[in-house]
Order: sequence, then C-alpha cells, then structure tokens
Amino acid sequence: MFVAGSIWDVRSNSQEILRAMRETFDQVDSGRQADLHLRFRVDSSVNNAPCWSKPHFRALDHLYYATYGPCDSMLVDQLNRRVIGSFSPAVAHDLRYWKQTVLPVLLGIVSASIGVTPVHCACVVKSGSGLLLGGESGAGKSTLALSLSRNGFSYLSDDCTYLSRPGTGMRAWGLPTPVKLLPDAVSHFPELVSLDPVLSLNGEWALNVDPTEISNVERCLSCVPRWLVFLERKVDSPPLIKPLSSREAASRLVADLETMPPLMLDQYEYQVETINRLVERECWVVQHSLKPEMLAQLLAEICGSA
Repeated sequence: MFVAGSIWDVRSNSQEILRAMRETFDQVDSGRQADLHLRFRVDSSVNNAPCWSKPHFRALDHLYYATYGPCDSMLVDQLNRRVIGSFSPAVAHDLRYWKQTVLPVLLGIVSASIGVTPVHCACVVKSGSGLLLGGESGAGKSTLALSLSRNGFSYLSDDCTYLSRPGTGMRAWGLPTPVKLLPDAVSHFPELVSLDPVLSLNGEWALNVDPTEISNVERCLSCVPRWLVFLERKVDSPPLIKPLSSREAASRLVADLETMPPLMLDQYEYQVETINRLVERECWVVQHSLKPEMLAQLLAEICGSA
C-alpha cells in the first residue's frame, strides 16, 4: 500500500480488512522496501463483539497499544515500524469504521516512524499547488475548505494533512475520509439538512459528509504545498490579512506534534525539520468575521494573483 508517501506491507486473513486498506490507500508495486509492516488477524471464534464508540490508547516508550472493543486491539512498535492486531469478525466487517476511525488513527500513530509529519490543517489544491488552512478547533477550517472547493480549488483534507519529503521536495497528502462539519454548517450547505450529527472521537457532535456529495466539489489526494494561512476569528471588524514570520508559523504547527520518548528523538526532529521547511513558503494570518463564502472568494483572489 502507498500511504502518504510511504510503503506499507499489509497482510491479513480477512478480505474485509484488506478491502478497507485498498479503498483507503493506493496499491503499488514499486519494488521499494516497505516502511511499515502490518499483520492483522481476525479471530473467527469471537462472535457478536461490538466495537466501542471511543477507542482507548496507552503508550509506553516506543510501544503504542490501541483497543477498539473487548476483542479488538493492535500493538504498534514505533521504533521497529511494525504493527500487529487481532480483531473480531464484527469489527473486521465494519468497512466504514476502518476507513473513518481505525486507519486514520493508525496513520497518526505511526507517522513519525515512517517519515510523515501530520499538521493540524485543512488543505485545498489549485493547479497542483496546496493552500493549507491552520487555526484552533472551531476556527472554520472545514467549512472554508469546502467553500474554497467551490471557488476553483479541489478538496484535499479538512482537519489533518500529512507531509512527506521525497528527495529534496515536499508533498501534502489527504485521506479519502468524510469531512467533519459542525451542525450549523447546514446554513452554508443546505443540501446537508437531512443529515444527523454523530459523536466524534473528540467529543463533538458533527456531520460526517463525503465532500464529493456537495455540489461542485472535487477531491484531490496529493499536492505540493505552496501557501499557509492561519485563521483567527475577530468579531465585528473588517478582514485583516497580514504576513506571518516563518518562526511563528513553525511554532504554531510544532505545538501540535506528538511528544516522542528519548529513543525516538531523531524521528521527532525529522518532523520538526519538515515543518521548518514548510514555513519557508508564504505564511499569513487572516483575522476576520466573514462568512465562509466571502472569505473563500477573498483567499481565492489572493492565491490567483500570487
């Protein structure tokens, strides 16, 4: 499997798990050595074991243990880049749960081990160039990403974007997962009015939406990052767009990186270096109280003239 610029060697006795992997990640036969080895086993003797609404995680040095139900767990060896897991038939058959929860969480856990850097940013793409949208939770990254996707951009991600460094360059990656929107997003996207909110892993109620089901939105899974914008809400004031220093931009992104144990310090430093290279691009802060449609038009004009 080709995952955010890395190669995964995946083996399982479950066709359902393999299908979830194929539909989430690209299949390749590059001949390149695998960056991560995964072995998933389904225990057919376990029946009717439901998955939990919220997974549980524990870490000890380079080992990461994740449980998804009473009979469903995986152990990640971040240092040796290996993952083993045992699952019940019920969880193995839940394709949606694998694509929306298990696999995105797994990529986040192993990212440092495989040379991938997650950043808390949405991302949209225009002519192969990526616009990353950062900001605190609730800053409006997801709704803005979809609004930009109606203004000449393609949609890549809504909350987490993954960076890799092939050769001397850099690429940004997304996953074909639903976009999570706050329930009030129906005021901007009326076609979502029939959807019911569900409880997300972070405890928020959200609408899970396939972005391609929104009119005029197309998906893209990879790009070259070019612009970085941090969103800040500022009530009752005209929009203010100002440059942001590379140092401050890096500080904001590094703060979201997962802390690593001392024996994995080199992996953490690699991620920090990736962020330092990212912020060599154009970085801005946008303070605003605009509706997503108006802010999208403003940013589209700026990127179009850049």
